[in-house]
Amino acid sequence: MRIEACEGVSASRKHLVFTYYVTGHGFGHATRVVEVVRNLILAGHDVHVVTGAPDFVFTSEIQSPRLFIRKVLLDCGAVQADALTVDRLASLEKYSETAVKPRESILATEIEWLNSIKADLVVSDVVPVVCRAAADAGIRSVCVTNFSWDFIYAEYVMATGNHHRSIVWQVLARFMELLFWEMKWEAGYLNCSHIIAVNMWLYLAFMPGWIDGVLLLI
Repeated sequence: MRIEACEGVSASRKHLVFTYYVTGHGFGHATRVVEVVRNLILAGHDVHVVTGAPDFVFTSEIQSPRLFIRKVLLDCGAVQADALTVDRLASLEKYSETAVKPRESILATEIEWLNSIKADLVVSDVVPVVCRAAADAGIRSVCVTNFSWDFIYAEYVMATGNHHRSIVWQVLARFMELLFWEMKWEAGYLNCSHIIAVNMWLYLAFMPGWIDGVLLLI
């Protein structure tokens, strides 16, 4: 829901506009998102899927005028020579080119677009930069995932001699945007979010990439 000066729930509980950002890495993320999107549409909501994954993953399973697909690459996952071989350094370099260097232009574009469609909620599986875009646009965001990219990239950084170490911290910072915004919305979230945030920083001081996943539901 949009964040207003006096926070409450959306004016309408009958029809909402969801924006679902899905990493284009492989088909696994997109496949599981299909079921969530299907049920949101069945409940009468509009869903804008933003992804680098092929359209057919969604359109072959969901035929509805409430489904909108926008093809945008905002992260890149891992660079693989085959199904089992990951090029760690190439993965970090590609992420830097895809999401780090153009970060400001990405944020500006996404903020403008989110406002143009009047999004009520931003959902991510699990594209880091959109948490910041949502926060800057004044829109709530949620991550639905079994891992986050800082967890994956931290191992790549260590394996490649600390190349692109800042990427891990930037990815983590984007997910932290989501937690700190929660503190402003619900008093009940304050203690929980604060404890999680503090624990993240303590663990990351010794074990970069500690986060094993985030599943926040509203």
